[in-house]
Amino acid sequence: MDGATISLLVGGIGAGAVLLMFAMSRKPVKCPACGREQPLRRAPASMEQAMWGGSTCEGCGANLDSRGRLKSKK
Repeated sequence: MDGATISLLVGGIGAGAVLLMFAMSRKPVKCPACGREQPLRRAPASMEQAMWGGSTCEGCGANLDSRGRLKSKK
């Protein structure tokens, strides 16, 4: 392997480690509508949630953005 390949490999591993640390250090989000704590692993219910983050509250069905703010309520 040449130097450029090794540099790309080391950079990719470093970036992956940083992203993993950010994902693991997230604080749980609470639903502003019902106050229920949302799970750390989210299951996007729509393409918009998959692309931009966010989730649907398991308690009341409210649509939350990636920071836990209320977008719409069922």
